Amino acid sequence: MNSIGLLLRRKHTRRQFRSKVHLHDKRDLKKRFILLAAVVGLHCIAMVFFEDLNWWQAFWLTMTSATTTGYGDISAVTFWGQFSTIVLIYGMGITLVAQIASDYIELRITNKEMRIKGRMEWNTMQDHLLIINTPKYDTERYLDLLVTQVTNTPELAEVPIQILTPDFPEGLPLKLRSQGVVHQTGEATTEGMLLSSGADKAKYIIVLCSDYQEPHCDSVTFDILHRIQTLHSSAFILAESIDDSNRTRFKKAGANAVIRPVRAYPEMLVRSLIAPGTEQVLENLFRYEGDHTIRLDIRLEGFTWADIVTRLIQNNIGTALGFENNNGDIITHPATSEKISARSLILLVGDEQVLPSKEQIASYFTPN
Repeated sequence: MNSIGLLLRRKHTRRQFRSKVHLHDKRDLKKRFILLAAVVGLHCIAMVFFEDLNWWQAFWLTMTSATTTGYGDISAVTFWGQFSTIVLIYGMGITLVAQIASDYIELRITNKEMRIKGRMEWNTMQDHLLIINTPKYDTERYLDLLVTQVTNTPELAEVPIQILTPDFPEGLPLKLRSQGVVHQTGEATTEGMLLSSGADKAKYIIVLCSDYQEPHCDSVTFDILHRIQTLHSSAFILAESIDDSNRTRFKKAGANAVIRPVRAYPEMLVRSLIAPGTEQVLENLFRYEGDHTIRLDIRLEGFTWADIVTRLIQNNIGTALGFENNNGDIITHPATSEKISARSLILLVGDEQVLPSKEQIASYFTPN
């Protein structure tokens, strides 16, 4: 008896647990719909046989009664017809309709909450931009800048965006959600997370360094790249690397482009997605090693931009990127046939390049 009592109490506890915290899924709704259909069918049969109604009238009476609409144009008048209505409709049908409506609303609210909190899988997404990890510092501002830059880039404007990160368990900031960004809460290094975020069907993947002050983040990035490689993803993969010596390793692991974590300029990430290789040029512009920019103070009048660029290249001085006009404005990429008035030039030169003196450079522009 004690065993039977314990078993009954255990079942009762499970039922209580289910009724209190279980989130009814689609299977629960399906079962209740089937039971409601059976109740509706039985009541229709009863109305046809006991009330001598045709099938449409029986169905109409059944539905208006089950939904408590009760127009009153048709009603049961016989004892067995009324008894069938009390048992099937009042006793079961109305309750089932109310349960179905309640469960449906609960399911919708729950699904929406789970999507907001990143608890739903987005493995049905395809041709999307998957951003893995989020920066440790100034996270919201950086993501806002990055997403804004993506949406403002014509080639990426319509690409869906998903973020895989453990940093927003209560949901992404409203500003990001309003732009259609979705996320999944989790670590990319957790088994199955990349697959559930649709990494195998993504068009672009950005693997961010979560903390650029921690060199071990490169090891995490390498692990993520290896996991993506096993999925045979055809996505264009951009990875951030703290240590320049890891660039080659990252590319062997499947990264199409590697860039340093430049938090102030997320535009560099976006530009490298649509124009691979530009990230290397842009990075070089931010450091003195390798190709870098210089300002050459030299006054030029009446020369076309094409003539200036050509003469600089022919004399191995560098590549002109722009100039400063007499008003102090920096002009980049003017029309080639435009005659300009410049008081300085902005040049791209090599690290080991030895420039001649200003006087020597000025002599290249002396009219013949």
